[in-house]
Amino acid sequence: MGYEIDSGLYEQAELSLVPEFALNISRGCGNPTGFANLQPGDVVVDFGCGGGIDVILAVHKVGPQGRVIGIDGTPQMIERAKQAVTEAGLQDRNIEFCNAYLDETRFLDGFADVVTSNCVINLCPDKDAVYKEAFRILKPGGRIAISDIVFIDNINHELRERFQSTWAGCLGGAIAEEDYWQTVKKAGFAEIQIVARHTLNPEELEAMACCPGKEFTPPPSKEDRVAVEGKVTSVKFTAIKPLLK
Repeated sequence: MGYEIDSGLYEQAELSLVPEFALNISRGCGNPTGFANLQPGDVVVDFGCGGGIDVILAVHKVGPQGRVIGIDGTPQMIERAKQAVTEAGLQDRNIEFCNAYLDETRFLDGFADVVTSNCVINLCPDKDAVYKEAFRILKPGGRIAISDIVFIDNINHELRERFQSTWAGCLGGAIAEEDYWQTVKKAGFAEIQIVARHTLNPEELEAMACCPGKEFTPPPSKEDRVAVEGKVTSVKFTAIKPLLK
């Protein structure tokens, strides 16, 4: 199944809430709804909702008074996420989907309580713009809960270019961890808290490098995969949009 790259991301009770086909077409590197501290009534925006797993889990946490919006740049995934919501029996809940780029959502300033994302921002060429957009749409005091992929060691230029040639693979757009944190801080976020981190093993590396599947993204050569072993980590973290002074 494609919904996790390391064990223990989702509890069995959570997985039971999601249609099986949505699990099979999704690949994440965390469980942002599990550490986002979602509250009843929250407005949640999921950046890169894919098959809708985290949208479904979020709506169970925010309750009937809450609102969950899934954004994805691929119309086909939006349709599958809508199908997942219907099969989960949640079509009458306050769930919306939007086909848009993550750096240009066109939402109003300061309307969301939480922005979540699960192994998607690494795919965005302009990560600065994505985090600035997340900051813009959050209320003061709002928060992000993100799972993503970063490099924790230097990768030579030629190797980076080879991974970038298959950008859909989650290593293509990954950047160095120190640069990633600078991007988050530059957008205006504060109180970055790392919830968990996991260095990808060889099998996970290959799975992520040919995401969403070998029929779409060819796997890297064994030599290239070995060259990045121990250098790629999934990080789960939260951060806050500071209150206005």
